[in-house]
Amino acid sequence: MKRGGLLKFAINYSHEARELIQKGLIDVDIFKCPDFDQQLVKDAQQCKPAYLHFDLNAGEGTLTTINWSILESLSAGTDTPFINLHLVAHSKDFPVISNSSFDSNNIDEIIDRVVKDIQYVVERFGSDRVILENVVYSGPNGDTLRTIVEPEIIAHIVYKTKCGLLLDIAHAQMTCYYSGEDVYEYLNRFPLDQLRELHITGIQKVDGSYRDSMPMTEEDWKLAEWSLNNIKQGMWNEPWVVSFEYGGVGPIFEWRTAVDVLEQQVPLLNKIVKN
Repeated sequence: MKRGGLLKFAINYSHEARELIQKGLIDVDIFKCPDFDQQLVKDAQQCKPAYLHFDLNAGEGTLTTINWSILESLSAGTDTPFINLHLVAHSKDFPVISNSSFDSNNIDEIIDRVVKDIQYVVERFGSDRVILENVVYSGPNGDTLRTIVEPEIIAHIVYKTKCGLLLDIAHAQMTCYYSGEDVYEYLNRFPLDQLRELHITGIQKVDGSYRDSMPMTEEDWKLAEWSLNNIKQGMWNEPWVVSFEYGGVGPIFEWRTAVDVLEQQVPLLNKIVKN
């Protein structure tokens, strides 16, 4: 599979991360920023280059309502090479389909809706600029239909639309906690020859549910090293960036953004990515 130069290493932008970088205590190549705060992006760019991660879903039928001119402007003003789409199939949008159904007619209905959304974006940007991300299946009581997280379904969609893969190994890890699958076997079923971006972060149980964007545990480190080793050995395609999705801004992330975690774990993961 394709291998190029050194992998870029990114982390979620946070005020804490920026301060640590300015003090020379950690280092990254680029910040990963949300798309909803232009001032935040400007603040990030004063310290490091920044790229955007868009809050866009394929499978909801809402992409025609997006102001694409603004999105294009934001993308052009940052180091953002791809437009990312999350592959989703929510129970509320498919009320007659069981959460765990694998009926072929249901699968076709889900795929058709997701692909229709993707093709709308591909017509604007081209398939080489669109990447598709796996989401989390949280069990039979969750809102996500299991069909959309099946690697073979994702592979079918990736190859059909000629888009790239954004692989979130934490999402895969949480999915496997709920499905009972082995995460290593699960990940190897993805279309890894089309890998364009890789997300890594810690998983921990909070109030009875698994949460990502948490500090890395021993199990998380093991999975991250295995994934990166597959890239370095040429078993997986080399992505343009590996992003550590720990920390952030706003109430969703501030409670799980600790300076000591950033100071300890960012250099370790950076070393693994770059070694």
